Amino acid sequence: MFFWWVYNQIEFSVKTENLGKKRKSYNWGRRQQYRLNLKAKKSYQVAKYLLLHQVTSQTEVSQSTNVAIGYVNEVLHYLSDLDIVKIEYGKTRLQNYAKLLEKISMDRPMKKLVQKTIKLPTSTIKETENTLHHYCIRNQIQYAFTGYSALRHLYEYHINYPTVQIYTNNLTTLLNIEQGEGVVPIVILKPDRLDIMKNKTIIHDIHICDKIQVIIDLYSSGVGRDAAIKYYRATIWKQETY
Repeated sequence: MFFWWVYNQIEFSVKTENLGKKRKSYNWGRRQQYRLNLKAKKSYQVAKYLLLHQVTSQTEVSQSTNVAIGYVNEVLHYLSDLDIVKIEYGKTRLQNYAKLLEKISMDRPMKKLVQKTIKLPTSTIKETENTLHHYCIRNQIQYAFTGYSALRHLYEYHINYPTVQIYTNNLTTLLNIEQGEGVVPIVILKPDRLDIMKNKTIIHDIHICDKIQVIIDLYSSGVGRDAAIKYYRATIWKQETY
């Protein structure tokens, strides 16, 4: 009887150990899946394309973004698991754009893009933006306004936030601008991808990010979420619900 009891105890221990290994492997797999980061170059391109195209296909996304179809498939199924997109009959439909914007904002937090915050001897947002614009042009600095500074050139919105957000890849030269104790903080952002400068547009001589980048940055800033949603619904989504 004693040997039979020992045998049962050993068998139970082995089964328990194997079960533990399976659980660890399963949990590791879930963590790996969660690590799919929309800040990465290719997944970010896919996410931006989805925001611009409510109904699309894996082939269309791959051809339009130059991202391998296998990776596109991985990103789309990941977003499907999060109930952000729905895949059926060869089509991919964006179901919840707000949730996609939220996911991007978590993976690409704006605070990590901040290079410096400064003030100029200016008293209004418009004066601050104009001063920045003329300084950048004179000194051949590539720049692009985003957030509310870009939105006011694209969409009529009743609220303005007293901060200027500007991307530049030439921080050293920009910091040579005359600084002061003005009332408008200038948040200088680092372009974390080439298409920010490549896709910028010029309106009334002012350089601003393309509209989907403006929407992403507004939403990611926290204070611009309502503006981002309203602008997105008015110009891209154009539906009553999501």
